[in-house]
Amino acid sequence: MLVGSRACVHVEELFARAGYYVVKVHDGVAAVERARHESLRAAVLISTGRGMDLAETALTLRDIAPSLEIIILVDRKPAEETARQTDAIFRAIPQAKILTQADLNNYLAFSKRMT
Repeated sequence: MLVGSRACVHVEELFARAGYYVVKVHDGVAAVERARHESLRAAVLISTGRGMDLAETALTLRDIAPSLEIIILVDRKPAEETARQTDAIFRAIPQAKILTQADLNNYLAFSKRMT
Protein backbone atom coordinates (compact mmCIF):
# COMPACT_ATOMS: atom_id res chain seq x y z
CA MET A 1 0.00 0.00 0.00
CA LEU A 2 1.34 3.40 -0.97
CA VAL A 3 0.21 6.27 1.27
CA GLY A 4 0.66 9.70 -0.25
CA SER A 5 -1.32 12.90 -0.06
CA ARG A 6 0.96 14.41 -2.67
CA ALA A 7 1.81 13.11 -6.12
CA CYS A 8 3.93 9.97 -5.99
CA VAL A 9 3.68 8.64 -9.53
CA HIS A 10 7.43 7.96 -9.70
CA VAL A 11 7.27 5.74 -6.61
CA GLU A 12 4.29 3.86 -8.07
CA GLU A 13 6.36 3.29 -11.22
CA LEU A 14 9.27 1.91 -9.18
CA PHE A 15 6.96 -0.71 -7.65
CA ALA A 16 5.33 -1.54 -10.99
CA ARG A 17 8.74 -2.06 -12.66
CA ALA A 18 9.73 -4.34 -9.77
CA GLY A 19 6.56 -6.38 -10.39
CA TYR A 20 4.54 -5.33 -7.34
CA TYR A 21 0.83 -4.58 -7.28
CA VAL A 22 0.24 -1.19 -5.65
CA VAL A 23 -2.82 -0.06 -3.74
CA LYS A 24 -2.72 3.71 -3.33
CA VAL A 25 -4.48 5.73 -0.66
CA HIS A 26 -4.26 9.46 -0.10
CA ASP A 27 -3.93 9.75 3.66
CA GLY A 28 -3.28 8.00 6.94
CA VAL A 29 -6.96 7.62 7.78
CA ALA A 30 -7.62 5.78 4.51
CA ALA A 31 -4.50 3.64 5.05
CA VAL A 32 -5.69 2.54 8.47
CA GLU A 33 -9.16 1.74 7.13
CA ARG A 34 -7.68 -0.27 4.25
CA ALA A 35 -5.37 -2.20 6.60
CA ARG A 36 -8.36 -3.14 8.77
CA HIS A 37 -10.10 -4.82 5.83
CA GLU A 38 -7.31 -6.19 3.64
CA SER A 39 -4.24 -8.32 4.06
CA LEU A 40 -1.29 -6.21 2.97
CA ARG A 41 2.43 -7.02 2.82
CA ALA A 42 3.82 -3.50 3.18
CA ALA A 43 2.90 0.13 3.68
CA VAL A 44 5.07 2.83 2.12
CA LEU A 45 4.38 6.15 3.80
CA ILE A 46 5.24 9.23 1.78
CA SER A 47 2.84 11.73 3.30
CA THR A 48 -0.21 11.12 5.43
CA GLY A 49 -2.35 14.22 5.08
CA ARG A 50 -3.90 16.22 7.88
CA GLY A 51 -6.05 13.61 9.64
CA MET A 52 -3.12 11.61 11.04
CA ASP A 53 0.57 12.45 11.16
CA LEU A 54 3.31 10.10 10.03
CA ALA A 55 4.02 8.60 13.46
CA GLU A 56 0.34 8.08 14.31
CA THR A 57 -0.27 6.39 10.97
CA ALA A 58 2.75 4.06 11.29
CA LEU A 59 1.98 3.10 14.88
CA THR A 60 -1.71 2.47 14.16
CA LEU A 61 -0.83 0.32 11.15
CA ARG A 62 1.59 -1.67 13.31
CA ASP A 63 -1.15 -2.21 15.91
CA ILE A 64 -3.63 -3.41 13.28
CA ALA A 65 -1.19 -5.63 11.39
CA PRO A 66 1.98 -6.37 13.38
CA SER A 67 3.60 -8.25 10.47
CA LEU A 68 3.02 -5.37 8.01
CA GLU A 69 6.33 -4.08 6.68
CA ILE A 70 6.47 -0.31 7.20
CA ILE A 71 8.65 1.80 4.94
CA ILE A 72 8.87 5.56 5.36
CA LEU A 73 10.07 7.46 2.33
CA VAL A 74 11.94 10.66 3.19
CA ASP A 75 13.85 13.32 1.33
CA ARG A 76 17.62 13.11 1.59
CA LYS A 77 17.44 15.54 4.51
CA PRO A 78 13.92 15.46 5.96
CA ALA A 79 12.34 18.51 7.56
CA GLU A 80 12.81 18.78 11.34
CA GLU A 81 9.25 17.65 12.14
CA THR A 82 9.54 14.63 9.83
CA ALA A 83 12.95 13.77 11.32
CA ARG A 84 11.46 13.82 14.84
CA GLN A 85 8.58 11.61 13.77
CA THR A 86 10.80 9.10 11.96
CA ASP A 87 13.04 8.87 15.05
CA ALA A 88 9.97 8.16 17.21
CA ILE A 89 8.72 5.56 14.73
CA PHE A 90 12.08 3.82 14.59
CA ARG A 91 12.24 3.65 18.40
CA ALA A 92 8.72 2.16 18.55
CA ILE A 93 9.05 -0.03 15.44
CA PRO A 94 12.73 -0.93 15.07
CA GLN A 95 12.06 -3.07 12.01
CA ALA A 96 10.59 -0.09 10.12
CA LYS A 97 12.67 1.07 7.19
CA ILE A 98 13.34 4.74 6.62
CA LEU A 99 14.52 5.18 3.05
CA THR A 100 15.19 7.82 0.44
CA GLN A 101 13.80 7.23 -3.03
CA ALA A 102 17.22 5.98 -4.21
CA ASP A 103 17.35 3.61 -1.21
CA LEU A 104 13.87 2.35 -2.09
CA ASN A 105 14.93 1.65 -5.66
CA ASN A 106 17.89 -0.42 -4.40
CA TYR A 107 15.73 -2.17 -1.79
CA LEU A 108 13.16 -3.17 -4.43
CA ALA A 109 15.87 -4.50 -6.74
CA PHE A 110 17.40 -6.53 -3.91
CA SER A 111 14.09 -7.88 -2.57
CA LYS A 112 13.02 -8.90 -6.08
CA ARG A 113 16.22 -10.96 -6.49
CA MET A 114 15.49 -12.67 -3.16
CA THR A 115 12.00 -13.88 -4.21
